[in-house]
Amino acid sequence: MRKNITALVGALLLGLASAPALAGKIFLSGGAYDDVNTDLFVNGLRKATGRDSSYTPNISSTNNCGSNWATTVCPRIAVITASKETYAVGLDAFNNDIPASGSSPVKRGYYNLFQTHGFSPKHITAHVDNYGVHASSSTTQGQANIALINQADAVWIVGGDQAKVIRTLLTDSGADSGLAAALRARWNNGSGNIVIAGDSAGNHALNVKMHAGGVSYGYLYYGADLPDTAVTGWQTLGDTRDGTSALRYLENGATMKGLGFLPAGILSDTHFDSRSGRLGRLAAALRDLSVAQGFGVDENTGVLVDTSSQTATVYGANRLLIVDTAAASVQTGSYYKVNGLRVSLLTPGDRYNYSSKVVTSSKSAIGTAYYYGSAYNSADIFAALETSKSLTRVVDQTPTINTGTAPVPVYSSGPTYPSGSPVIRLRFTRDATSKGYYSGGKYTVDKVKVDIY
Repeated sequence: MRKNITALVGALLLGLASAPALAGKIFLSGGAYDDVNTDLFVNGLRKATGRDSSYTPNISSTNNCGSNWATTVCPRIAVITASKETYAVGLDAFNNDIPASGSSPVKRGYYNLFQTHGFSPKHITAHVDNYGVHASSSTTQGQANIALINQADAVWIVGGDQAKVIRTLLTDSGADSGLAAALRARWNNGSGNIVIAGDSAGNHALNVKMHAGGVSYGYLYYGADLPDTAVTGWQTLGDTRDGTSALRYLENGATMKGLGFLPAGILSDTHFDSRSGRLGRLAAALRDLSVAQGFGVDENTGVLVDTSSQTATVYGANRLLIVDTAAASVQTGSYYKVNGLRVSLLTPGDRYNYSSKVVTSSKSAIGTAYYYGSAYNSADIFAALETSKSLTRVVDQTPTINTGTAPVPVYSSGPTYPSGSPVIRLRFTRDATSKGYYSGGKYTVDKVKVDIY
């Protein structure tokens, strides 16, 4: 499916023209974080606020900071739980831990989570069942929420349903509510004195336009063709062209206006490789939205995007995958095929300049004494961690190419793919542009060529 070049250029210019002023720092969390991930919450998020950088909280305590924002020395964080089903559910998630169950430990509520990491948290009460009042600048409840935004050093938008976040913070037309306008005013004041953070669904909501739903195979199979959904259609954010019980609704995705704090030339995605391989999903979404670079943030990982220095720094436990489409060429076919993507993989401590596209790592460069003597060819490239393994192996093995196969998904119930649906393949090539680094069990991969065919 080939789009008209003039339309693509026009869309790109429109995106740049409508992009918000860039004034500060964004923190992207990939979801499924560990409650005691101090690199993510302390070294990444808390230090980014510029407050209390020398204080080391007691990770076992839920009472590290005072709750009086006029006197606390801790960073003040406003927690937006609008991705939850209702205000009651959001309030419960803020105030209460989830009890241990079986082998699963206690999961801290947001108040306790941020107290353990040296923040002073307060709750933003706006949700899908009360946004007309709680996100308004003309009501007592809305004004109280706006006051918190105006005082906060950081804002954390929690995970859940990203469409609920947008429904809560934007009006029917997609304009800012009073609450979103207050957040944007803090962002646009030029002082860079607020960090806007999103976890999972909250991460997606920070895009200029976000994508949602579906899986890598489905995005490719349906030709990188994602329908747009209005804010008022938030309850069925997906490809509804065949109905909400159809294969396309379940496997393909859709787009919706986001809050627009990320630069217009970047599209973020979450849960990127630990849960399932989302490289195909992100590559197709980049094509559909005419966005140049994609940031795939993995679980238990955070990425600090500093718009003043145009850098992205990785914190936490896992990885950031960067997809660059600048030299890519779309191929004719019945599904989405593309040659010449450049994909990088960064791990904690690595930095990427999204303007110059330079990767910086303190790990040791991999020379020509490669560790592996054979190629790694994945039989299920969109299974968990298979994309990461293919990328890291190709920079540390004698052969210069790995391949991966994406078999047709098979489900035990519900709609299925038609007989004869294609097996999609990916090729990972190390060439003169590619570099690899390794230290302490962690790899950094710089600009491996990836083709989807």
